[in-house]
Formats: sequence, C-alpha cells, structure tokens
Amino acid sequence: MSDASDASAEHASSVDDSDSPASKEIARSLSSIWLRFSGRRPASMTVEMEPNVVRCVIEEGTEDPTTEEETAEASGQPGLTPESPSFSYNATAAITRATGRRVVAFIPKRNKKTLTSTQTFILDQPRRRF
Repeated sequence: MSDASDASAEHASSVDDSDSPASKEIARSLSSIWLRFSGRRPASMTVEMEPNVVRCVIEEGTEDPTTEEETAEASGQPGLTPESPSFSYNATAAITRATGRRVVAFIPKRNKKTLTSTQTFILDQPRRRF
C-alpha cells in the first residue's frame, strides 16, 4: 500500500487495542472494503477484539441518506452495497486473513438514524494440539 492510502486509512479508523497489529489490519481492510461497497470512506471505525469475537463499529459519516441505486453508482459497480452478500464474503475473508482463524458467524447491524453499522464476527475456537 502507498503512504497516502495508509495515512487515509489511519485517519478514518481508530483501533480500540492500538498495540495489536491484527486490529490495525482489520481496520484498514474493512475501511477499504466499506469504501468499495458504499462509495465513501467511513468517518471512523472502532475495532474491539475479544478471544472469540471481533466487533467493528463503523460510523458512516454522511447525513444525506442515499438509495441503494445511488450507492451502487457511487461505488462504480451496480449491486455492490454494504448489505449485499459480497460485502459479507469480503469482510469475513478480511477477518480470517487478519486473525488466522475461521469466521463461523457474521452478524451485521445497521442503525440508519445514527448512521452506524456494527459488524460482529464470531471466530472458531483455536485448534489445540495434544
């Protein structure tokens, strides 16, 4: 990634556990995926990591509500919205890549009044060697 895109990703993302490289990678990746699917970078992003749960709170940062058609036009590809199955697939893949663990459940919640989206990823138990 270039320095300019790193700077904009860090500007748009705040990470709850700043010492964790996985949290930073998740914030950068999901911020980029959100941009591709919504047409805009999130105003802020918070990543909370627990042993088997990753929770991302995305503040969308725009006051004007848009329709799915306008969002698809803004992203440059029709049918791509944060509610689409492709977004779920890409977000889950980013979490799997960053944590090294399989995602067994993805729970998206979007509050249109406050313009926030909470993405919760439940991770598979780590494998134990005997």
